[in-house]
Amino acid sequence: MGVSKKGKRKIMIDGNVYWWFAEEGAGGEPVVHILAADHSFLADCNMYCPVLRITKDSRKGVRDLAIPFDVSDRYAAFTPKYIEELIRIGISDNFNTLGGE
Repeated sequence: MGVSKKGKRKIMIDGNVYWWFAEEGAGGEPVVHILAADHSFLADCNMYCPVLRITKDSRKGVRDLAIPFDVSDRYAAFTPKYIEELIRIGISDNFNTLGGE
């Protein structure tokens, strides 16, 4: 099944297509959602709580990752560069998993 593109922005990284969009979370906080076109990567990041929740592939399940850069001045605007940084952190095999592996 494909990814609905309505209201989403496209970004290409290393030849792979990702779709992302930002919305207001339940508490009014900005949240960004990122999905690979092939569904191999799904990430959510709440900017008031700088942890990237990633489902990298179905065998590994959900992981919470510490974001290794300051998000205090980034919560107001999601830029393509910022989204690329989040994706690169998430697809890396060398990341800091919170409370786990």
